[in-house]
Amino acid sequence: MIFEEVIGDLKPGTEYRVSMAAYSQTGKGRLSSPQHVTTLPQAKATANSSCLLSCLDSCLPPTAPQQPHVIVVSDSEVALSWKPGESEGSSPIQYYSVEFTRPDFDKSWTSIQEQIQMDSMVIKGLDPDTNYQFAVRAVNLHGPSLRSQPSSTIRTARPEESGSGRYGPHYATDTEAGEDDDTLEDDLDLDISFEEVKPLPAIKEGNKKFFVESKMAPRPNPMTVSRRVPPTPASLPTTAVAPQPTPMDRKGEAGVAMMPRLFDMSCDETLCSADSFCVNDYTWGGSRCHCNLGKGGESCSEDIVIQYPQFFGHSYVTFEPLKNSYQAFQITLEFRAEAEDGLLLYCGENEHGRGDFMSLAVIRRSLQFRFNCGTGVAIIVSETKIKLGGWHTVTLYRDGLNGLLQLNNGTPVTGQSQGQYSKITFRTPLYLGGAPSAYWLVRATGTNRGLQGCVQSLTVNGKRVDLRPWPLGKALSGADVGECSSGICDEASCVNGGTCTASKADSYICLCPLGFRGRHCEDAFTLTVPQFRESLRSYAATPWPLEPRHYLSFMEFEITFRPDSEDGVLLYTYDTGSKDFLSINMAGGHVEFRFDCGSGTGVLRSEEPLTLGHWHELHVSRTAKNGILQVDKQKAVEGMAEGGFTQIKCNSDIFIGGVPNYDDVKKNSGILKPFSGSIQKIILNDRTIHVKHDFTWGVNVENAAHPCVGSPCAHGGSCRPRKEGYECDCPLGFEGLHCQKAITEAIEIPQFIGRSYLTYDNPDILKRVSGSRSNAFMRFKTTAKDGLLLWRGDSPMRPNSDFISLGLRDGALVFSYNLGSGVASIMVNGSFNDGRWHRVKAVRWW
Repeated sequence: MIFEEVIGDLKPGTEYRVSMAAYSQTGKGRLSSPQHVTTLPQAKATANSSCLLSCLDSCLPPTAPQQPHVIVVSDSEVALSWKPGESEGSSPIQYYSVEFTRPDFDKSWTSIQEQIQMDSMVIKGLDPDTNYQFAVRAVNLHGPSLRSQPSSTIRTARPEESGSGRYGPHYATDTEAGEDDDTLEDDLDLDISFEEVKPLPAIKEGNKKFFVESKMAPRPNPMTVSRRVPPTPASLPTTAVAPQPTPMDRKGEAGVAMMPRLFDMSCDETLCSADSFCVNDYTWGGSRCHCNLGKGGESCSEDIVIQYPQFFGHSYVTFEPLKNSYQAFQITLEFRAEAEDGLLLYCGENEHGRGDFMSLAVIRRSLQFRFNCGTGVAIIVSETKIKLGGWHTVTLYRDGLNGLLQLNNGTPVTGQSQGQYSKITFRTPLYLGGAPSAYWLVRATGTNRGLQGCVQSLTVNGKRVDLRPWPLGKALSGADVGECSSGICDEASCVNGGTCTASKADSYICLCPLGFRGRHCEDAFTLTVPQFRESLRSYAATPWPLEPRHYLSFMEFEITFRPDSEDGVLLYTYDTGSKDFLSINMAGGHVEFRFDCGSGTGVLRSEEPLTLGHWHELHVSRTAKNGILQVDKQKAVEGMAEGGFTQIKCNSDIFIGGVPNYDDVKKNSGILKPFSGSIQKIILNDRTIHVKHDFTWGVNVENAAHPCVGSPCAHGGSCRPRKEGYECDCPLGFEGLHCQKAITEAIEIPQFIGRSYLTYDNPDILKRVSGSRSNAFMRFKTTAKDGLLLWRGDSPMRPNSDFISLGLRDGALVFSYNLGSGVASIMVNGSFNDGRWHRVKAVRWW
């Protein structure tokens, strides 16, 4: 039941303290805990025209937020996120308002009458199997922004596909006539609610919103006070074990201990702090204030970055309901428990465990996998007990009536549910580590306690679930969740510029800069043949050899690499100001070449998978929006990017083997994880990228197991990798497989083998090919169609640099030079690669 009272005639911009009490014929009840409410400020009117003109510049509302992104969670829930607009106006953004429309039924927009101080949320209570669009407005001291661009049309799931019980606080709505018309047309009695899942950094502490329930009130905005009368709880089942409140001894991100917030009063009289919400505690009576997901500390004011969630007995995290699992599913969970009892997983037809459901719980240190298809419960118990404080991996599998539980790769235990029904309807969210209705689930799951411990990984139907809060991860909401790896780097000492980061819930790695390796980056070494490892989050970066304009319409890469895993990024580059990107990935054992000119992504995939642990030659090229991919001797794959744009501009570095932040990659880049393996050659548009000199930064790149790493070439010779082999380039005066043999006789007629060269630095010689006149005479013989005979130019070369060259191209002689205004070439046709001696004289003057 909702009670509402409108308090009017209040002063603008004034703080009031409001309390409520109940009256009856028998007397007056005690006052509730006071709530502090501040009325909105009111702009003062003035007749002074100069002041009015000044306000036009200084009283601006925010610009419209960016188009919101929507994910369907269930038949009645969606997850919504957005980013602020280009400007917050003349004052900071105070809150956001969300609007929705059902295109098939509505002719106007309906606004949720709540001041939303987040930039993402889960909206509940929507109609199943219905099309929706959502939009957002930003509001500051001077008014609301224009409506954002509407989201893409989404359709909520059908009830039989997935869904969730409609629970939580409900919020009033109103319908608007048009884009800028905020006049209330009619009141809609829609069962809409939301959960804020991410804090809005711009909102100041004193301006945060309390998690209360309200009912629609007419505009303008008088203060509305609402209360909810809770339903009478059923009696506690006899199998319930009442958990004692357990203090949370782990630290939050800011080092503030998370303590239980228990109160003798019910939620009707309990005032929770910002970034928290109240839940009645039916086990002990009274109520408990829970911190929202990503918040912690005594007042829920500390930010917690969650990657490996930690649970404290009354915590939980929610994910979207199990999908495509009504007939069969497989779930793998890696966890650590600190108490003998606790709920690990629950998903079912409703929040109270009646009807269809599945659950996994620790009960007296044994694991119990339970499921009910509607006509009887199956209970499968592990043969061995878990070790408290140790990590365990459990796999659940169900197909129809049959189920299986396997703990730590031990002997699987099987069981079967009763009756004839073989499918499970999943409508609630998938709860991890506990559930908000754990009190009511005890008969179904066997415990009313949540997990005390940590979860390191969760895999559902072969897909690993990102445990981070949405939109970075898949966690939609939660209560009192900590970070298990918090403080793991406090005692770590990474040297030589290395930085510490958590690699697992209870371990860390040092991210070592290029040229250093080891547990704490203590070993210096020379990089020769780079080795990348996913477990070490390796990557390297190199700048583009030339300015981006030289690669707008054409790019060509040649890469020699050896993959050790089926997935990982080989190469990635992108533009920060547009959709442009180019990526080369290992994907399921195949090579994928993706690129976007700004109007659509092109995806090319090798026809055959690659053999892991072997060296491969990769050639990819892009001309305008056309791409070519070829691996080894496989058939070349051709493809085209979508849209009409034909150029790619990338202002980032070229990342090799990985990227610094996988959350920032382009949506369609296909980049999911680092590359594991070796890369020994990268050529971009005929320019070699040298790993020793051109890699400018990176982390945890080591040397591969390759002969060149041992420096086999003597007397200063350089080792050139050739897949699993190598060749030595010997300095002048030495020869042999390892440059071990000195040349004692004079070299009168030098012989070249395709990668040889002679360099002359005597000024008397150099001036003969410089200045206003150049005169070169040469006598040569060769059997190769292509090759350089003579070169004089700048080092390094730049666009329009001066040079002079003489060489063979397809058997013909080519004399080329550039005096700074463009390249000139003279070609003499013929077959000069016939193995006979030829004489050539080239003269240039101006």
